[in-house]
Amino acid sequence: MTGPDDTTTGQLLFSTQLRAFQRWIDTENTPGSLHGMFARQILGDGTSIRWHVEPDLDAWLAANVNRLEDAPALAVLGYVATAQPTRLPVFADVLVHGLEGLAGRDPYPGDRVTPLYSAGIVLGLHLAARAVQDRVPRFLSWLQKALNHPMREPNDPWLDLMHQHVLAELTGEPASLPALAGLADHALVAAFYLLASGTGVATDTPEELRAAQQRAMHAFLRTDPAELEVRHAALWLNFAEGVATASADQLVISVPQVSQALRRFPPAMKRWVWDSAELKDPKWWRVDAEREVQAILWIMLRAIFDDVVDEENLPKLGHSAYRADFALPSLGLFIEAKFVRGKSDFKDVEQEVIIDSVGYLKDNERYREIIVFIYDDSCSTEHHDETRRALIDLPGIADVIIVSRPGVLPSADDRKAMGRGGRRAGAGRITAARAGAPGVR
Repeated sequence: MTGPDDTTTGQLLFSTQLRAFQRWIDTENTPGSLHGMFARQILGDGTSIRWHVEPDLDAWLAANVNRLEDAPALAVLGYVATAQPTRLPVFADVLVHGLEGLAGRDPYPGDRVTPLYSAGIVLGLHLAARAVQDRVPRFLSWLQKALNHPMREPNDPWLDLMHQHVLAELTGEPASLPALAGLADHALVAAFYLLASGTGVATDTPEELRAAQQRAMHAFLRTDPAELEVRHAALWLNFAEGVATASADQLVISVPQVSQALRRFPPAMKRWVWDSAELKDPKWWRVDAEREVQAILWIMLRAIFDDVVDEENLPKLGHSAYRADFALPSLGLFIEAKFVRGKSDFKDVEQEVIIDSVGYLKDNERYREIIVFIYDDSCSTEHHDETRRALIDLPGIADVIIVSRPGVLPSADDRKAMGRGGRRAGAGRITAARAGAPGVR
């Protein structure tokens, strides 16, 4: 059993390790340090390290005038362009000339000496190319081909994952990560970096993800950062600080917690904007269809859960293709939104959910449950319980949440009468809605 003293000791050890890693990374926190700039890019400005890696640009350019076509120097400028975009005009021509030269080279020459086997250089070159992509579009194509090249043979799994991170940034397609149970040391925290960045997708079960996180945390607590390269230490610190800043709910995320968050929809709509039509420039945030409800749910979910996926495409079932509104891969959970315009629509929604639940979950090893969220624009509350009871016992349905249009919004008929761009007669009804009159129809 873990007692209060054990918990306090663990917290002190964790805090001590955080400071030790920060101090070690700070040894490369010097102007122009490539390792320091890589660490800053991985950790961002949210860490407690106060960064000093940007060089005095004029002096740095003068000191490196003979190596400005080399990959390391271009990578440094890529980091500077990202951290200080207003300085880009000073060295944009240098980047264009240097990247054009690199794009004409064999990425994997016979001597196998290539800048692509340095994670710090690859990431910096990608940032440099993004900064001037309108002027050197072919470099991003060259880099993408190089990272897909059959000659690419990184000598360490963590470097391979950093390649996958850059490739995902280039293509917009997250990498499918290897099983975390098979990853160790730097590769494991690199995988967690990809997950947090949205450039990697795990196939592990929630239990396997938690086990991998615990294994990484135990390794962090035992590791002497002075024995690591700073670029590796940055990934470890990124992982540990992510754990430190996450809420307790996020660390032990569960399906009921997702339901709890979605049930907060009504109070979350308290400040929804629907001004009186009598105002000079009234603002009206319309909720007229399912897509507006999806947009609100996305804001709510993404503010809490890091791995929420928008519109998850699923394998075809027979002649039908399926796409879930939202997914939480770590929980094997879908969230499906429905929009009810009138009381007669409840029956249709029930049938849609029955069909969707089969299409979403049949032979699906990754996802196992669905939360159904129904927005009732007609405020037909007398039908809510019947629909919920009809759906909650379906296989795979974890919860059914039904909410009514908030009183701040006028009825569908009133919204239609207003038109989409201008005012309408009868502003009094809109004013009443803005005042929060319940069930305005």
